[in-house]
Amino acid sequence: MADYDLTRGGWWDDARTFAEGVAHVSNFPLAYALGVFSALSGHLMGRKIMLRYGMPLYANHYVCLVGESGSHHKSTIMHLGLESLGNWIDEITPIRSVVTAQGLLQQMQGDGSAIVVLEELSMMLQQKKKDYASDLLSRLLELYTCPARADHMVKAEPLTVTGAFLTIISASTMEYLRKGLTVQDLMAGFGNRMTFIVGDPRTEQAWPGKPVFEDLAWHRLVKAEGEILLDSDARTLWEQYYNDLTRSQTGYTPFLRSMCQRLPEKVLKMAMVRATWAGTSTIDAEILAGAIDWAQYLHEGIESLTPAFEDAEQLVLQAIRDGYTTKPRLFGKLASMFAATRIREAVLNLNWLGLAKEVSGRYELTTKRK
Repeated sequence: MADYDLTRGGWWDDARTFAEGVAHVSNFPLAYALGVFSALSGHLMGRKIMLRYGMPLYANHYVCLVGESGSHHKSTIMHLGLESLGNWIDEITPIRSVVTAQGLLQQMQGDGSAIVVLEELSMMLQQKKKDYASDLLSRLLELYTCPARADHMVKAEPLTVTGAFLTIISASTMEYLRKGLTVQDLMAGFGNRMTFIVGDPRTEQAWPGKPVFEDLAWHRLVKAEGEILLDSDARTLWEQYYNDLTRSQTGYTPFLRSMCQRLPEKVLKMAMVRATWAGTSTIDAEILAGAIDWAQYLHEGIESLTPAFEDAEQLVLQAIRDGYTTKPRLFGKLASMFAATRIREAVLNLNWLGLAKEVSGRYELTTKRK
């Protein structure tokens, strides 16, 4: 997938300054730079900046840089982003591992804010398979909305976090994501909360340059506060974007439709970041148009990731349509392409989606859709 180069509308002066200051260090996709920069920006803004989108909306991000090990240099841009904060890094103290929901909430006590930085997202996702961490994923879904209060009620040590604000900056490969996340995990809400960023790496550099951070005025974000509003032109553009996106989703698969569900929120979060960097509490049409362009790039990324999660389901569904309706016939047909565990998972996913079910030892299609 093509990179999000510096000519695209989602860039603005401050973000471009960051990207240009780190681009010569390694050949990571520039899309990674914008994703990391916006997540760090939103975290410094915290709950002090809010946009009323029904409920209060804050500029926290859950970001995952997706690319091959070795060639995409995901950890490099993550480290550069943190380094660019300078002394402000002491104010946020990144969390480098998450094992349980209780442990995460314990680290959020105090001001309620936390930023999790994971060089491999799947290391956290694997914890959900363990009994003591089975609620981790559901807790992450809750914390994405920055609730005013998050409770963890256990007999030994009940705890409460007030004014929650959680940011996640992470990385993974497609292979590890596929192993760590099921279709149910993604469609239950984790997939559309997480911003998966993909892109082709740039040309390899024989000798890396030194990063330049001198022109980044992070203090402007720390000091900013108030409510963000859209002006009339931005509202008109928003309605057009929202309606166009809604119409386009009618032909999507249930999985793709679920993964794209929160793209409008991500448009607003990016617009909030850009407006705050500009020192304004108003999102105008230019700011919103740039955020929409970024969301369209994210949309393309979601589409590029979808086959890795949908291929087995689509082939199982087609096989049932073609009459392979018993377990021996169905598994026999697909055995050369997928392991038996993957076929079983696909059958369960199709049942969960309301597309197929097992009745008296035979598989049959259904018309119900969730």
